[in-house]
Amino acid sequence: MTEHAGPLRRVVLSVLRGFSFCLFVGVLVAAFFRPGVAQGLLTGDDVSGFQASLEQNGVFGAAIVPNVEIPIPARAGIPAHKIWGSLIRPTTEARKLPTILIGTGYRRELLQILGVPLVLHDYNVLAIDLPGTGSAELGWTLIDLPEHHDAQYVIDEFIPNQPWSDGKVGMSGMSYMGIIQLLAAGLVERDASGEPTHLKAIFPVSAMSDAYRDVVVHGSFDMEFMTMWIALTDTMSLLPPMIGNNTLLPQLARLDEMADIWATHLRYVPETLGNIFLPERELDGTFYDRKSPMIYWPEKPPQGWGFKEGDAGIIPSKLPVFLTEGWFDLFTPGVFDNYVHGLKNHAQDDKRMIVGEWYHADGCLGLGITPMLTSSLMARWFDWKIKGKDDPFMEEFPVLLYAMGENRWRAEKSWPLPEGRTEPQTLYLSNNEALPIQGDWFSERNKENNFSLVREFNPLQGRPSPVLVHDPHVLHGLTSRSTTRWAMGATALVSQVSKHLLHQDINALMPFEDERPDEVGVLTFTTEPFEEDFEVIGPIQLTFFARTSFGEPIGTGQALSILGSLNPAFNPEKNLILGLMYRNDVSWVAEINDVFPEGRARNVTSGWLAASHRPRDPADPKRIDPAYSPDDPFYDRSDRNPSMIKEGEIYQYTIEIWPTDNVFKKGHRLRLSLSASDFPHIVPVMVPSQNEIIIDAAHPATLSFEKTTSSQEGILWKWVDNVDDYLRN
Repeated sequence: MTEHAGPLRRVVLSVLRGFSFCLFVGVLVAAFFRPGVAQGLLTGDDVSGFQASLEQNGVFGAAIVPNVEIPIPARAGIPAHKIWGSLIRPTTEARKLPTILIGTGYRRELLQILGVPLVLHDYNVLAIDLPGTGSAELGWTLIDLPEHHDAQYVIDEFIPNQPWSDGKVGMSGMSYMGIIQLLAAGLVERDASGEPTHLKAIFPVSAMSDAYRDVVVHGSFDMEFMTMWIALTDTMSLLPPMIGNNTLLPQLARLDEMADIWATHLRYVPETLGNIFLPERELDGTFYDRKSPMIYWPEKPPQGWGFKEGDAGIIPSKLPVFLTEGWFDLFTPGVFDNYVHGLKNHAQDDKRMIVGEWYHADGCLGLGITPMLTSSLMARWFDWKIKGKDDPFMEEFPVLLYAMGENRWRAEKSWPLPEGRTEPQTLYLSNNEALPIQGDWFSERNKENNFSLVREFNPLQGRPSPVLVHDPHVLHGLTSRSTTRWAMGATALVSQVSKHLLHQDINALMPFEDERPDEVGVLTFTTEPFEEDFEVIGPIQLTFFARTSFGEPIGTGQALSILGSLNPAFNPEKNLILGLMYRNDVSWVAEINDVFPEGRARNVTSGWLAASHRPRDPADPKRIDPAYSPDDPFYDRSDRNPSMIKEGEIYQYTIEIWPTDNVFKKGHRLRLSLSASDFPHIVPVMVPSQNEIIIDAAHPATLSFEKTTSSQEGILWKWVDNVDDYLRN
């Protein structure tokens, strides 16, 4: 079996990817409306088809304006320009209603359909193109300040002055559209009491906090998602602009205007794509700060952000915010940071958070919770916070978490969990062999690399230290959950739809649900079977010492030297990806796996760290910085100024492993795997290396985390057996 598992899994994975992409498109349409709505929107030469299909779905007499012209005045150093919106109103009558704003970089004429369910709840929905995307003027700056300011202007100046607006605004949307909600919230108008003048509630689905650490360089450069995202957004902007009056087709009289917009978008493509290759993009700084919702947290770094918006802007403490996220999403730590730090001054009544067992794609579609799928949860939040309906929910327990392993929802009093709900735990990496698992092929196949993870530190004298061999010919990651996570969960849509909508769990059949084939040859540290259920919750820290020796770069070193003399783009010193590939560095990849009694190893969370980005002590670069504390969102010393390691010397490392909530059931084991590649997620290092994990009395290696307790059930927490009923009632 094991000899053929790799090729077979690659074939299965390729088939699943193709099928899942088709499924994704289908679910996107089916999740929010019947097929007729999409057909009417996308195929009609005017709004009549869309109008008829809305009426079939219960929206009668709706007013649909495909092209709303929004002039933006010059301000904050941004030139005057024009953006466009698409508006759906639930009635043609002259009624003033609250408006839900969707700010998107993926074309408002397509994404306006996401607002249809809210139109059913008697809201206007306005979808706008953000500057440099869709039909908007300017060039795309990748979520930079022009987008923050445009969204704020539409909220505070444009919408309140429209005859169909009652002056109250909400924001909704996922991913990019969720991020822009938090960015706009940092700049909106507010009254003397601190309450936003017009923006009354937001519902960001899967929104990061730190563009650098959440997305681009979390330990090493994120090659998989970043290239997909920039290519997708640029491709959407390269489609012809759609501007005109009351038809979906462009207005012929404005072809010159459309041509100018299109030409501007074309000119910016080399710049946006080029960001992937600029060496300076490895470093944290203003380029990433200006794209990060954390600049609008009430907490500010001691030195400030260095620009007016970040230094002065704050998400209003009286703005109700509902956050949702998935344990396998792209932005998991960022959402928790937004809740803890961004909403630090919010009253419990005005903040909510749901975290489920989903990835980016299915989480954005709301597949894990039926009310999210139908948008009823979002509408209920807006009805309560914008319209003032007396319908509070999740009041006693504002945090709702899905406990993996137990496969149940649990309501919690707060996040982090309150005192008494958790207790600290430490496990130690040992140089002793792990106990084999009967009937598990991996126990035998990876026997030489499978060590034990123990409760008490007791290194065995005379036994060699574990050595992680990095061979660029054998890259790990392709069939792991990591690749699925950073492909936005596209390959997992089949199993996610089956589990959440059809209530059939087929996870065990999915290649990415078993890490063993991908981890042959890496170091693993495994506990003995748990004697009772053991729940790990929150972030995890791995701390260890290692000594590295490097080999000769694989493949194209001489060719790159020749090509670099002909074209600077092929010079590793002037190309981010090539530079990361061909330097003496180590990409540490740590995974936490739930090992089933028969041996299957299910990944529950991961962490990444480039050796050069270790949080080092300035006085002793071989040790961890005393000023560093795990998961401190403001610590960026090593990311602003990386430091290469020296061959043969011992360095101390700490890897921040992303938050999780997993119950390791009785008889299961916890396994830590440690590798030096995660392809195609992060850029592979093409320099071979041997990495000795030093384990002795002077160099303990630890895995630290929080374990839940069962105390005060019903007071600090409670199980939720039917999450749909719980959220509806």
